[in-house]
Order: sequence, then C-alpha cells, then structure tokens
Amino acid sequence: MYVTSVATSAYPTPVTPVRAVGAVTSADYATRMAEFDTLAATVNDVSGKAGEAQRVEAYQALQAMSAGGRLAGIDPERRKVLDQATYDSDIGQRAQALGRDFVQAMNAARQAGGPGAALQAVADRFDRLSPPDRDLLFRTTINVADRSGAKPYADASAWRANIDAQAQVVGFMKAAGVVGANGALDQKAAQAKAADDPKFATALRLSLRSDNNSPDWTQAVSQLFGRATPQDEVRLSDAAKAALAAAPAPAQTPAAPATPYREGSIASIKA
Repeated sequence: MYVTSVATSAYPTPVTPVRAVGAVTSADYATRMAEFDTLAATVNDVSGKAGEAQRVEAYQALQAMSAGGRLAGIDPERRKVLDQATYDSDIGQRAQALGRDFVQAMNAARQAGGPGAALQAVADRFDRLSPPDRDLLFRTTINVADRSGAKPYADASAWRANIDAQAQVVGFMKAAGVVGANGALDQKAAQAKAADDPKFATALRLSLRSDNNSPDWTQAVSQLFGRATPQDEVRLSDAAKAALAAAPAPAQTPAAPATPYREGSIASIKA
C-alpha cells in the first residue's frame, strides 16, 4: 500500500478513559495528581488569569498524561474535574468540534476520491481556519502525544510540509498508473516500472516506508521532487485599498539648492 496516512491520529478523544481504584499504592501518585490538579485548574479557568495559549497547552498536557497512563487510579472527584475539562470547558468543546470536523472531512474525501483527496481535504480545512483554531486543532488532534509522551511533529509547519510531501508521492504514483481503482498500489506493476525508472524506484521506496510522518521522510520527498520557493505576497483588503486611494499624494521632494555643496562647509568625509 502506498502512502495513505494523513499523518494525523484518527480523531482522538481529548483524554482516554482512566481507571478509578479504591486504593492506590503508586509511589508517584501524589505527584501525578498534583500535576493533574494544576493542569485541570488551568483548563477550567474562566477568570482570565490563564491566557488561551496557556489553557490549550494545559489541555494538551492532560491528553499526554492520559495517553501515557499517568491518570491511572484517579479518584471519583478528580474524574468529575477531568470530565469538566474535557467536555464542558470552552477549550474542550472547541477542540472536540474542530477535531470532529477535521476527521469527518478527511474520511469523506477519502471515501469519495482516495488518499490524494483526503490529503487535499485536510490541508484545505486546516488552511481555512483562523490562527487560534488552527493552533488548537494542531495541538489537540493532529499532534497528540503517544504513550511515551512523544509528539509526531515539531510544529504545525512541519506537519503541513509533511502533508504536501505525502500528496506529492500519492499524486506521482497515481500519475504513473500503478494505483488501482480502489486506491491500492499494484505491486506487480510498480515493481516492473521501478526496474526501468530510478526516480520511480526511489518514490516507491519512500511510499512503502512506515515513517512517512518523520522529518527525514519529508526531506527525502522534497529532495526527490523539489520544492517551489514560496513567494511573499501582500494582499490588501477593499477598505485598505480605498484608504490608500483617498490618501493625499506624498509631498514633493525639495529641489536641490542652487548653490552646490562645498567641501568643508559643514563636514565632509572622503573615501
């Protein structure tokens, strides 16, 4: 199978279920619960003391605690606090809504047009979001830590570059005619083409690698296909254009004095 991953987890619940037990003997239980209390209080803060970025970071840390099993043994009262942070807080509700919409768009596009369409759909959906929503979606759905606490991407731009790289590989394979109607790679046709086409052979090896969300993989694809240098562009709103049109013309530069500058009249420096 060639690249089909959208390089994001299937929509994760904000926190995974945790066990509540009557007696906990873990030596670090008190430390873990103290950390939980601080994080949950930050997420649930409505006083304005904690900024949104801080609350989102705390929400993501709660996800990591849960995924890593560090909420095992949580007591019933803290379970309620966790549910409040997860389901009732504004951060939790926004994160769930964004994640649900993101994955639904991905799945619908995949069913309609295969992996390439799914990649395009998630890229478009992400790019259309406001910066705060983009950051929240990335932190709480795309870049969720695994059980070891490791996150897939260094930042959102790394994920976005990986999506573009995956799309390049998927499109290349499809254009080469080695992908069936079901979106699966025709291994026999692919191997035959690889024997005569070095570039295709390299692309095929990349498409079969399991680390297709790693920086090394993304870089390898960029080196194979090349990456266009982004062009800076300034786009003005209609209001800004109108303001510029109504602004007075700039003052004319004063004409040079009739008497030419005489060396030493004020100060002069010779090279």
